[in-house]
Amino acid sequence: MIRFTALFLLVFNSIQLNAQVQILAEQDQERNLTLFALNDHKIPYTIQIQFQELKNLESLEGELIYKVAKPGKSTLVKLQSIYGNENIGFRYNTKLYKGDFQQSLPSENPYLIPLEPGSKTTMRPLTVSFSPNTKSEKNQPYTGALFLFQESKNVTAPRKGIVSELKMDSEKVSEGPSDFASENYIEIYHQDGTFTRLSGLKANSAQVEIGDLVIPGQAVAAPSTYPNSDLFQVKMIQSRWEMDIKGVLWINYPVKIYTEKGSIASDQVEEEITVLHPTDLITLEMDKKELKKYIGK
Repeated sequence: MIRFTALFLLVFNSIQLNAQVQILAEQDQERNLTLFALNDHKIPYTIQIQFQELKNLESLEGELIYKVAKPGKSTLVKLQSIYGNENIGFRYNTKLYKGDFQQSLPSENPYLIPLEPGSKTTMRPLTVSFSPNTKSEKNQPYTGALFLFQESKNVTAPRKGIVSELKMDSEKVSEGPSDFASENYIEIYHQDGTFTRLSGLKANSAQVEIGDLVIPGQAVAAPSTYPNSDLFQVKMIQSRWEMDIKGVLWINYPVKIYTEKGSIASDQVEEEITVLHPTDLITLEMDKKELKKYIGK
């Protein structure tokens, strides 16, 4: 079988993310082309491919397709040659979305409060800035949860996942919804395709790096002080991709939070919560190797 491989290096931008994904086009002896993705990151990426021109080639999946580039090498799409003796060619546009949007189904399991056990904290929902055209603040879109506490405690991972983004070089903090362009944050990608951002962190306090696997309750950073107060803060934002008629959208959504009173929603107000990290929730998503390592500590 005669094959040749052409390599295209494409640079994508998505949600404040600069990432590189290599796309390979491989031709077989029937002159069919198969597109592969090479992803050297530890999380998957969703690639939108829109064919602008197919010369003597046919995509059986249509002109607009979404494929997942898993870590390593992944097959994206096969383009079939129509006439064996004619030249082939193609042009296409691409967009890159971090994570696997096809797996973006939020877990029903409760999240741990992202503070070390024994901490006492209040919880407030974060919403976008209040609009004078909206009569009720309840109608403001939900962004995430704000935790306020009196003593500086370690910020911890609320679920198992891989550190997918990290920014820890800013001294700026804000009272409202997280400003990811300036605030420090650590983002964690979960195996169900969703993300958690822990924002409003102390500068240069990260205890993890991009690509690290973290388990629930693991310390990841230190909190920053809440502006104009003697309190400390951490903001927790859950996000995922959602497909609708407008395309792929990035949305924030409330989750269940584990407390000594049971599970509560992250979009409600709680005046005082004692942070608990039960073992059954810490180990819930662990595989056998991770569980053995955790038990052996």
